[in-house]
Amino acid sequence: QGDVELAAKLLTRPHRMEGIVIHGEKRGREIGYPTANLGYSASTNTVPSDGIYAGWLEVENDRWPAAISIGTNPTFEGRRSRQVEAYALDQSGLDLYDKNAKIDFGWRLRETVKFDGLEPLLDQMKIDCDQARKLTQI
Repeated sequence: QGDVELAAKLLTRPHRMEGIVIHGEKRGREIGYPTANLGYSASTNTVPSDGIYAGWLEVENDRWPAAISIGTNPTFEGRRSRQVEAYALDQSGLDLYDKNAKIDFGWRLRETVKFDGLEPLLDQMKIDCDQARKLTQI
């Protein structure tokens, strides 16, 4: 269901995934939203349902508010595997490849949607990031 708020209450902490930042298709970078793609072990991580979330990305001693996507990126052509990726809000020039990352899930924003092109997707991504900023109080 993706109810990460309920999970946080039951766990007494945000639901967390952990893994190594791996190379993705670089599509987020190309459209102005570079993401950290999480390579993770299914045996040690429970993945929330597909959707868009607000939370935090932590790498080494740095922690940033983040917009998080889980799913197959249905707007783009081609068959893709399910991915977990986080966009560190208002950060640029981060080199996170091959580093251990932790993603803490705070809120589910919406379900994954297939958009009719890049412009509607970018419009929604701006809304998602604005919502994530408000929820994470930056």
